[in-house]
Amino acid sequence: MNGSAIPEVSWDIGESYAGLMPIGTSNSSLYFWFFPSPNQNATDEITIWLNGGPGCSSLEGFLQENGPFLWQYGTFKPVPNSWSWTKLTNMVWVEQPVGTGFTRGTPTAHSQEEAAAQFLGFLKNFIDTFGLQNKKIFLAGESYAGKYIPYFADAMLKKNDTAYNNVNGIMIYDPSIASDALLEQGMQIQHVPLLLDN
Repeated sequence: MNGSAIPEVSWDIGESYAGLMPIGTSNSSLYFWFFPSPNQNATDEITIWLNGGPGCSSLEGFLQENGPFLWQYGTFKPVPNSWSWTKLTNMVWVEQPVGTGFTRGTPTAHSQEEAAAQFLGFLKNFIDTFGLQNKKIFLAGESYAGKYIPYFADAMLKKNDTAYNNVNGIMIYDPSIASDALLEQGMQIQHVPLLLDN
């Protein structure tokens, strides 16, 4: 992608690749935007960002939080992001599951396990396309990604294949990790002071 030809962006955002990548099990594809990092210390790793939803575009994280430029609500144009994660690591924002954002195909995943299987199909094709075998993989995200990421990491670990599934860490923040009803009950629990003997 031509880094100086992004609409409304008046500077060169650098090398990047975006498009649709097949998941391998159907005619469906996930949309991604990949930024190789200029950081020489990041050559052996990939960080994958997922937004939640379910069905929330990962471009929200890209445009509002950790991408190379930010286009905040109510502003007329994007601005450079001094804190872009691309400065630290090779970044790929992935829209998933099928039916989210710019993905293509008919949604067929009815569980976290099925979404994980489709994601791993995407990941293998992505890694083969860019020659990224044996890289450390970090999964990061927010909100409903708190449900996706543990299943994705579990599926990767079960593959026992470091060429394509070398998950080395996960990060989820402001996560949805249970049903809303359970989380609401948890929020209602009051803190009880702990008395300690001297």
